[in-house]
Amino acid sequence: MIKALFIIDHLSDGGAPRSVLKLTRALLAKQVEVTLVSLSEDVSLPIPDGARLIVAPFTPKGRWKKLHRYRLHAKVLNEAISEPGNHFDLVVANLHYSHQVVTRSRFANQAWLCIRTAPWQELVASQQGWRKAIKRQKVKLLYSGRKLIVLTEGNIASLEKAGVDAEQATVIPNPLELERIHRLMGEPLAEHELEKQPFCVYVGRLEMRQKRLDRLLEAYKKSGITLPLVIIGDGERQDVQQLERLAASLGLEPRIRLLGHRANPYPYMRQASALLLSSDYEGLPNVVIEALACGTPVVSTDCPTGPRDLLRGELAKGLVPREDTKRFAEAVRDILDDPPSITRETLAGFAPEHIADRYLSLVR
Repeated sequence: MIKALFIIDHLSDGGAPRSVLKLTRALLAKQVEVTLVSLSEDVSLPIPDGARLIVAPFTPKGRWKKLHRYRLHAKVLNEAISEPGNHFDLVVANLHYSHQVVTRSRFANQAWLCIRTAPWQELVASQQGWRKAIKRQKVKLLYSGRKLIVLTEGNIASLEKAGVDAEQATVIPNPLELERIHRLMGEPLAEHELEKQPFCVYVGRLEMRQKRLDRLLEAYKKSGITLPLVIIGDGERQDVQQLERLAASLGLEPRIRLLGHRANPYPYMRQASALLLSSDYEGLPNVVIEALACGTPVVSTDCPTGPRDLLRGELAKGLVPREDTKRFAEAVRDILDDPPSITRETLAGFAPEHIADRYLSLVR
């Protein structure tokens, strides 16, 4: 039996944890033994039956421990899975913090590092001057000579821009559990009045720097449409407060519905007339794939990676330049007036069994 180990920062709400759990279910269906390691106690998502969960947190106290937190956390990780017989055929680390820890652990030479976003845009581009040069060097040192999994070809270009020379880089997208989504999207909305009216929806973290919710609200106001904008997700308190203040300053409060986290966002995606995404950067956004699976068209900024890989053909009319809120507003109106058709062929390459096979090919 093949044994797989997936290490991740946390297993709470977010695209990366959900993707890891989808992949876990697909591998379990293929009789793979899966162990999940969360590097924090933040485990709120349901763990698939048959998977083994290990929680290996580390909280640094004092300046010295904070400075050496990755190395010290790597020791905690090693001890958490030190029992005899804990050999794994496939080891995958997900998210940046886990990459830092795993590359200092006993799995450093074996592990694949799964990069779920654009490293240049996320880690380097926001820095200025000498800080930018230092950050670029850190990214280069972390990922050069490593085995990398990325979600799109654009992620490889982002790594190359940072000067990364990987030992090997392979593109494997996130899995899409189409049957599960179709089952869950039929559940009723908690807000019954929303079932009786059209609306647009945003689903994701309430985070300003990457998700650019300021851009979303500005474009929504420019669109002139009167449909409610339903916002699903949670975030840091300061980001939520900034979002609320911006909605008030733009006069959008009557049309904005902040629903917070929803364990099952799919009924909202299905009911929505369009899903909106306004990010500066993404990896391969699950929410776009899932909205299409619900039969809902998408308007998205043309990030350096992600949406362009998904919104092709007729769907591409929902792709807009990042900084052009006027074009975003026009695209929202266009999508609502003339929704593009969404076919099963659009989603065929994301079938869980297909993605699981691609991960298993890394073993062979």
